[in-house]
Amino acid sequence: MQVNSILVPLDGSPLSELALPWASDLAERYGAQLILFRVGLLPDVWSLQDAPEMESRMDELESQCMKYLAEVQVKVTVPVKSEYAVGNATQRIVERSGQPDVSMIVMNSHGRDGLTRWMIGSVAEKVARHAACPVFLIRKPEA
Repeated sequence: MQVNSILVPLDGSPLSELALPWASDLAERYGAQLILFRVGLLPDVWSLQDAPEMESRMDELESQCMKYLAEVQVKVTVPVKSEYAVGNATQRIVERSGQPDVSMIVMNSHGRDGLTRWMIGSVAEKVARHAACPVFLIRKPEA
């Protein structure tokens, strides 16, 4: 198996960043590049009155995502690039996994179970089921 690049989805939480050491180690072993990937979320509800402000909101969202990724990028010692998308996190990660430059995904699971998992779902589980490439999931550390 040839690993050229590793997609690392990050949601802005310290828990998601626990995937970085694993991804960096794999990147070093394979001589691969990391792709740090952040999906920004728009408000679920907005009205036509919000339409004139949407462009500035989109610009602000891009700025926030790229600022966060730049802060994370300095923690990584392997070749890295940062990307962001807007929309449903699961959908965007799965779409990105189908691009030819993605060899695998390394991500952390939030470890939700039971009712919480049923209500809000598990991004990691959905990505593992639908991604176009191998997915390496890291379990949430025990407290």
